[in-house]
This record gives sequence, C-alpha cells and structure tokens, in this order.
Amino acid sequence: MQTLISVLTYLFPVISAFTCCLLMIFTYKDSVRREERYLKRVLCFLYLSAAFGWLCVIIYAWSPSFFVYLNALCYFSFVVFSVIFYHVVFCLTRIDRSERFPMLHYLLPVLIPAVLLVWSFFIPFDVQVAIVAEDSPLEDSYFCFARFFTSKLPVSFLFCLCYTLLGLFRLSRYQKRLNDEKPFVLRWLGVVLFLFLVSLCMPLLAPLFAESYWLDFIPVLILLAQYTILSYHIIAGNYSLYLMEDVSSEFVTGVSRKSSILDRGKFEKYIQEEKPYLNPDLKITDLAKCLHTNRTYLSTFINRTYGMNFNCYINTCRLQELSGLLRNPLNVGSNISDLVIGVGFGCYHSYRRAKKRCGDRK
Repeated sequence: MQTLISVLTYLFPVISAFTCCLLMIFTYKDSVRREERYLKRVLCFLYLSAAFGWLCVIIYAWSPSFFVYLNALCYFSFVVFSVIFYHVVFCLTRIDRSERFPMLHYLLPVLIPAVLLVWSFFIPFDVQVAIVAEDSPLEDSYFCFARFFTSKLPVSFLFCLCYTLLGLFRLSRYQKRLNDEKPFVLRWLGVVLFLFLVSLCMPLLAPLFAESYWLDFIPVLILLAQYTILSYHIIAGNYSLYLMEDVSSEFVTGVSRKSSILDRGKFEKYIQEEKPYLNPDLKITDLAKCLHTNRTYLSTFINRTYGMNFNCYINTCRLQELSGLLRNPLNVGSNISDLVIGVGFGCYHSYRRAKKRCGDRK
C-alpha cells in the first residue's frame, strides 16, 4: 500500500512537468522575439529534467534493480534542474544585451554523474542493487562508492539552495537597476523562488510525514504550484525581456539615433492611420523598418509602453478593428469569418486564440 501511494503521489509532478513542456512547445510558434523562443527552449529542458527525475523516483519505489541502470541519469536530472532554473531566471532578469549565461554552470551537473557512471562499471551489479534496496550492510570495500551512489539528495539540496539564492540575488539586482522606471513585473518570479526555499525546508518535516503517507503530497503540491506559476506567466507574457539599448551610438543597425527613438503619440498615430496590422503576414521587422528603427528597440518599446509583447499588441489592434466592424450597421449579416480575415487574422482559429489570450487587454 505504501509503495502504491508513493507511486501515485510522485506521478503528479511527472504529468505536470510533461504538460508544461508540451505547452511550451505548442506556444513556441507564437513567440516573436528570438529571446522568447530561447527562453521557451530552456523551459522545455527544465520540465523534461523534472519529469525524468520524478519518473526515476517512481522507478526507485517500484523496482530498485531497474533503478540501478538509471541512477547516473537520475543524479544528473536532480542536480541539473537547479542550474536550468537559474538559467531561466538569468534570461528573465537580463538587462545588458551582451550578457550571456556562463555555460560553465553545467560542468558539475555533467561531471558528477559521469564519474558515478564510470565508477559503477567496476562495481558488481548485485552490490549496487543492495545499496539501492538498503537491505545489506555497507562493506568497507564499497563504502566510498555507496556514499557517492546515494549522495544525490544532499548534493541536489546544495545545488538548489545555492542557485535559488543566486536567483534571488539576480532578481533583486534587476529591480534595483530598473528603479522606478517600470513596475515590478517579475513579482511572480519572486514567489516561485520563495516556493523553492519552502521546498528546501520540507526534509525538516520528515517526522511529520512519517505519520501519514498522504502528507508526502504537500511537497508535491508545492512543486505543482511552481510549475504552474512559471508556465502560466511565461505563456501569458507577464515579463519584459528588458535590454539596455546603446542609443548613444551614432547608428543602431544602420539607423540613426534620432530616427530610432519612438514616441507613443506618433507611434499610435501611425498605427491608426496606416493600419499595418491588417497585413496577416506582418512581422516585427516589417514594422520596425517602416518606423525607421530596429526590432529589438521596437519590441522593448511595446513591452514597456503597453505591457505586452508585439504579437499580442498587433492582435489587440485587430480585435479592436473587428469590434468596430461588428458595430457598423452595414456589416449586419456579414460572414464573421470574412470579417476576421479582413482585419488581419490568418484564419478563424487564429482569431479565437488571439481573443482568448489578448481580448482581456483591449
């Protein structure tokens, strides 16, 4: 009964992580900026590592002998998860465009499991099964290996603690750099980081969990909250990939400094008069060219001015245009699909999707 409850409990984060990964994949094509697509790719790896790690926990509870084959990969997924999550935080809190995530952070998560894998080739299989099953005393000859073999939990705890604190530091520095220039749009990220700290305290409550198998579900609920909050806000675009543009230079991607600065009044006048959103194939590079600026500056301007990304802003304009057409008595009885295509949506499905995601921002 205990094993069955454990398997069912640990199955929830596996399903949740896979679901969030699929959401990142399905919404990938809606990302306009290269940075947004890169962020979703990193998130896919984050959720995949989490799903695989919890799947290994299920295998550990169900079949210790089979778990031996996966132990090195399980070790890798446990420690790399914290690094990938910090990678996500790094992307969300990047201010300087030239700043790049140091890939050396991934060295230890790869090196430690690799050492374990190579070492395991020289240890009898039945000894490794006994270590997993914990049904035999540790012999002196295998003492060091056994300690290394079973060290994934304390090591992953240290990784999680270090990278959560690093994430909080970056988030704090991000807000200080922005000062009062814009609202704190990443407050939700602070909540996710706080939940990570709470999850680190869960081992201290182990005596309480021993009273009931179902109390094991509390840490799982915290993980589900982390996955859900992170996935929701990334898909909803509740973040701003703020890049400090070098507007002091004479030219920005071949465009003069004077012409690259956007004014909200002139920008909205251009949108209302020219209606570029009526073009279903409109890209941010097309609009940037018409406004004599570059795509990064334009994307940052829309994010900071309207609190949404380029794709959502253009769809909001199309929805407003459609609302005006529907209020016009001349369009009574008109085919809604024709009107939808006429305002710039590629198809009716694109309209429905945009209405669901951006309709409340009109």
